[in-house]
Amino acid sequence: MPSKPRVIYWFRTDLRLHDSPALHAALDLKPDCLYPIWCWDPHYVYRARVGPNRWQFLLDCQSDLSSSITKLNKKSKLFVVREAPQTVLPKLFKAWNISHLVFERDTDPYAKERDAKVMELAKEAGVEVVATRHGRTLYDPDDLVKANGGKPTMSITQVQHVRRSLRAPVV
Repeated sequence: MPSKPRVIYWFRTDLRLHDSPALHAALDLKPDCLYPIWCWDPHYVYRARVGPNRWQFLLDCQSDLSSSITKLNKKSKLFVVREAPQTVLPKLFKAWNISHLVFERDTDPYAKERDAKVMELAKEAGVEVVATRHGRTLYDPDDLVKANGGKPTMSITQVQHVRRSLRAPVV
């Protein structure tokens, strides 16, 4: 294992740099090397029922993100891979001598299953996983469900009511 962290930062649903708790967690490791990646997960690519405008928006966001990364470090860019994270990440762990994988936790059922598999594979490869609780929402969705008696909130009124029992978000 390398003496200084070598980190993969796995971009998923949160394609921003300026206020990403997960990205801050990756940078807090003071890595020797940080690889920002995006995986075109076949689960979403082939099952998503979206139009061409939404696909184009995602491509534009990836391009903008890559440009933003390059502005911060001329030697870096967003690595976009066309393979399921469950198969490509273990290959990258080995090829890049990765010590840490960092990402923002997702609450979607498929994502939870995928992430559990990726975390298992990371552990087998000796890679430490840092999965931040949330970043794109003020409150952790799982905390809202728990505070609402195990049921998802279905309206903003329910969210406003339930949030009173939660700690104030850190912004």
